[in-house]
Amino acid sequence: MKKTILMLLAMMMLVSPISAQTEGGDSVPARKKVAVVLSGGGALGAIHVGALKVIEEAGLPVDMVVGTSMGSIVGALYSVGYSSDDIGNMFRTMDWVDLFLDRNAQNRLTLSERDDQNTYIYERDFYVGGSIDPQPGGVIRGTNVEKVFGYYLKGYTDSINFLRDLPRQFACVATDLVTDKQVVLTNGYLVKSIRSSMSIPGVFTPVHMGDMVLVDGGAKNNFAADVARKLGADIVIGVKFDGVINPNKKYRSLMDVMERSAGSDVTRRAMENEKYCDVLIKVPVTGYSSGSFTSKALSALIQRGEDATREKLDSLKMLKAQVGEVKEHKVYSHPRSISSLLDIEDEDTGLLDLRKNNTLVASIGARYDNEDILALQLNGHYYMGGKVNKDLDATLRLGLRSMLRLGFDVEPRQFKKMGLGYELWYKYSDLYTRGHRSANMSVIYQKANIKLLSLDAMNFDCELGLGWEHYHFFKGLWNDYNEMTIGENEHYFNYHLRMRYNNEDNRYFTRRGMRAEAQYAYYTDNFAQWNGHNGFSALMAMWQMTFPLAVNTHLRPSLQTRMVFGEDIPVTASNVAGGMSYGKYFPQQLPQAGFGHSEFFDSKFISAGLRLQQRITGRHYLMLDGSVAEHNNSLSDIFDRKPIWGVQLGYYYNSGIAGPLGCSLGWSSHTHRVHFYVSLGLDF
Repeated sequence: MKKTILMLLAMMMLVSPISAQTEGGDSVPARKKVAVVLSGGGALGAIHVGALKVIEEAGLPVDMVVGTSMGSIVGALYSVGYSSDDIGNMFRTMDWVDLFLDRNAQNRLTLSERDDQNTYIYERDFYVGGSIDPQPGGVIRGTNVEKVFGYYLKGYTDSINFLRDLPRQFACVATDLVTDKQVVLTNGYLVKSIRSSMSIPGVFTPVHMGDMVLVDGGAKNNFAADVARKLGADIVIGVKFDGVINPNKKYRSLMDVMERSAGSDVTRRAMENEKYCDVLIKVPVTGYSSGSFTSKALSALIQRGEDATREKLDSLKMLKAQVGEVKEHKVYSHPRSISSLLDIEDEDTGLLDLRKNNTLVASIGARYDNEDILALQLNGHYYMGGKVNKDLDATLRLGLRSMLRLGFDVEPRQFKKMGLGYELWYKYSDLYTRGHRSANMSVIYQKANIKLLSLDAMNFDCELGLGWEHYHFFKGLWNDYNEMTIGENEHYFNYHLRMRYNNEDNRYFTRRGMRAEAQYAYYTDNFAQWNGHNGFSALMAMWQMTFPLAVNTHLRPSLQTRMVFGEDIPVTASNVAGGMSYGKYFPQQLPQAGFGHSEFFDSKFISAGLRLQQRITGRHYLMLDGSVAEHNNSLSDIFDRKPIWGVQLGYYYNSGIAGPLGCSLGWSSHTHRVHFYVSLGLDF
């Protein structure tokens, strides 16, 4: 899925007036001015990095860089003084999936906002009752593009003249949707300019500059050698990928047809512009596409750019002899190391304000696993605003576990909320006893909640409230393995307190941070008693922390427990453990390595776990989990039984937008069965 998305994004860079905003001053001395022209091409733009490396070795001064789309990104970095090696490291370590999405760093969100971001693959803003679209003309806002390159181009982010105020002159090409002409950007905000040059129409929102509405320059001029000449270049070195047309290609896939049909006119103009080049470097890219953003592919493309340019080394040295005295360009000393998107921290470490008055945020999530099959979840969050912030939230889940959730919150002060919530679930599930399926049942579960006080802040939240839960079992098939009795209807009221702390950098592939949670609930059937005597209570706590053992190896120990105290405890409130996630079939369910399915346990349950996470290469991970658990109805005797242990080995691919894609194989001493589990997508 990631490959398809990146290809859709980058392919359009191939096809994504000439009117220079200004030509500014000329900071190059009185000698022949050398310009390098870098074409667009998505991931294929990595060839420019290798080409620049050889141009540096040849001793040629680069006075000007003209780029389109991905070429504008490489060109801007090179113009402020980064070397080709610096840019190559950026290309290889950059998280391109996160770069092209609007996902925010976890340390800038409240815990509830993190929950949403880790559930939904896409969200879209709509103004309610207004005519202005808050996300006009594109699926992606491009906020991370501006954030990341604002970081790398720090020191040159004010409004400047690109032909006068940079170590090397720079220009990039965009397309104005208003006039349907190319625009040559030579002054203004550098980050905004390269953002407009690579804004794929319909994918990224256009960039508004004055009366212009700018999108990808590749839609008009993907190889702007003519622009370099018009800006005063005496010598032009052009670098472009060699888009050889394969006459035997059948064009049966959607991507092949779109890429070929959309790029024909652009290819024709790029070929015409070759005549403006003194040296033309055409790099073969057979086997790769505009969506080849893996580290391995980018490294190979960089090498191809280097190899193709070395073949032109004699011609480059001849050009050097024509240039004359070479002026040393000042070096841009960047104070930070090369980082991925997740490592880049804003100077302002406060929370992001994601709320916009009278705005509806619509979100969608999807996942597949071999138990629930396909699940789809839709969410609408309406921020009403006003003197006191008010939020209305509605969620619909479709699948074997279907759900409708409604919520209304009032925030009298920042982070402090009060509100009401209601959930209606239909769950169709199998129950297991010692690894054997003992029941097949359907249940309608209802839950109502009153938030008396809720704090939702960075890394921490807390809720004090009153709740009501109701179970109606309207279908059940039991067999000889069954060891439990469940009535047709069970319901209770509860008073509860929950506290959470989480500063993990990533929910699914954690490299650092700690997560902890504690809950206490007191249950009654009439707000005071349970079955004519004191109510029963439940205490749940969990803790996990991730430690780095090496750059790509991490260790995560964990502890979790749930203790139920009291008499006449209903089965639906007793301990449930197993599976891969919290609360999958029952709200109190605890995950347990090696347990493929959920099972009921005694009222006192405690377990410890250890995960070894190994990043194999790129976005590929191996997860080895081990767990040991004890349970008993008496807390003092909890360690008297033989411990239950489990082990699980999983492979997962971090797709970014769609979440983890992978499978696992587990076994436990409790079930004595091997369990195979496939999970594709974010967990919800």
